[in-house]
Amino acid sequence: MGFSNFFVTITHVDKRAERSCGVQKDYAVFIMKVSCNGSQSWIAEKRYSDFVEFDEQLRGKFWYMEVPPLPPKKWFFNFDDDFLETRRSELHEYLKTILSTSCFSQSDETWSFLTDSKSIVGVPPDALMEANLDQNAAWSAVPSISATADARA
Repeated sequence: MGFSNFFVTITHVDKRAERSCGVQKDYAVFIMKVSCNGSQSWIAEKRYSDFVEFDEQLRGKFWYMEVPPLPPKKWFFNFDDDFLETRRSELHEYLKTILSTSCFSQSDETWSFLTDSKSIVGVPPDALMEANLDQNAAWSAVPSISATADARA
């Protein structure tokens, strides 16, 4: 089993809507609590499409390894509460598996996915820049921490 300096929990799903050209578009945002080295923590918001992009990056870089499967796209009835809770749980397990495999958990792609400033909520940009450790320092700060992903009931 590998290790990761990141601890991630997808705490809940938030349904949102935006208007574009007079048409309302509904979408879901997965709210993640992320901590690094036990000292830094933040809330990140990710859409399913962000997970798809992350998965494609991992598969492109690690074409020779078995990347865990991403839960499949659902085209209809994808805003049902039961479906969204199932999707949250599946994405949580996906990240747990990614973070427990050292080559995935220590990749630039994972670092970017979890520290992307566009998805981090409630942190002023200056504080984020100050708190964001150098990637190499963060990876080596704690020699081995098992990835955790405690599901919240």
